[in-house]
Amino acid sequence: MGVNAFSNASEYGYFAKDVAANLEVTTSTLRRWSIRLEKAGYKFERNEKDQRIYYERDFKAFRELKKLISNNVVLVDAIVSMDVEVLNASQTPSVYREETRLTKQFFEELLDKKINKAIQQAFEEGRQQGREEIKEIINKMEQRAKERDDNLMSVIRSIQGEKKKLNN
Repeated sequence: MGVNAFSNASEYGYFAKDVAANLEVTTSTLRRWSIRLEKAGYKFERNEKDQRIYYERDFKAFRELKKLISNNVVLVDAIVSMDVEVLNASQTPSVYREETRLTKQFFEELLDKKINKAIQQAFEEGRQQGREEIKEIINKMEQRAKERDDNLMSVIRSIQGEKKKLNN
């Protein structure tokens, strides 16, 4: 892997395979080192699939760790001798972008909930208004039916009256 590939990817980060190749260690060694560093409090950025993404600051930490191990320092002691807090302080801005993304996502979800609540409330108000309009229409229909019935009864009485006059 050439230097250009690493300089182009530096703003995006690297996957374990690339880091291991650059450090001339196996991916399983890199994974073991990463797990040990995390247990000591070191923070790696992760993508949406929960895979570690490595940045230049991580390369520096691994190079320091590799140097200590090559000087016959046991892995656990090498990690203890590294100042994890200082290493974490040099965390990449993309971690902050991730926190910003999560905060933005939280507010978007909150906004979606408020919008959904407002839509539901408007729907309920519309339903209630619809019910009232339907009741009003039913009342008008009942009133017209009563008026029609009254008119029919009046006509029937009138016909009966005429019929009585003719029979007498």
